[in-house]
Amino acid sequence: MNRRGSLSAIWALLWLALLIIPQGCSSSSTPDVPTVYPTPAPGTPHPLTDLSQLSTANPLAPFGKRDQSIAREVTAEADTGAEEQSIHAIGSIRRVGDEKHPGEERLLNKKATQFDMLSMRVLDQIYAETASLERRDEISHLKLPDDLRPVIITGTINGDGVLKELVVEQHSGTAAIDKMMIAACKKGMYIRNPPPEARTSDGTYKLRIEARMENFASLDGEHWQFKTYLGLAIL
Repeated sequence: MNRRGSLSAIWALLWLALLIIPQGCSSSSTPDVPTVYPTPAPGTPHPLTDLSQLSTANPLAPFGKRDQSIAREVTAEADTGAEEQSIHAIGSIRRVGDEKHPGEERLLNKKATQFDMLSMRVLDQIYAETASLERRDEISHLKLPDDLRPVIITGTINGDGVLKELVVEQHSGTAAIDKMMIAACKKGMYIRNPPPEARTSDGTYKLRIEARMENFASLDGEHWQFKTYLGLAIL
């Protein structure tokens, strides 16, 4: 190539570089990047200060007449022989439910045993709601993992015995079970005629529920019956 041709080629390359570099450096051509907000860590307590977050539109939350009837039946079964099954010591087991839907209830701390009648009533209420929810298709089809962790939920109840707040302290690892236990606590965690002696210093009642479930039996290989373990501590 002659000298004139070489100069022309160099100028062409320089001109091409001038066209490319501003496009690569210009901020006006940078695509918009959506903001990504961090997700809370799995072990982080999740407060449900507004209990209306559990909408009545949620298929796990509403309780119709049939469900209320089932809940009453389970509660009646749990109350059968209550004197013989009363819990008097931390960790003692009270068996509830029936052969198809067995359950175990425990008191987890000294204060819960001190107010054992209150504790057992709340456990029975939550167990009744849990037993009703287990029959729903979205739950009964679940094959739960062997390493399913307990759901730990702390509830704040006001001086009149009405639930005001739930805090999920630990998730089970299966979202449907977490959701089910939140719904069961929302309906079953209340106190009739709350004893003033069980209140905390701020005038409220603090109850902690530890709930674990495992597959128990299946008659058709598709729908499961579960064994439910419930523990309660009064804080």
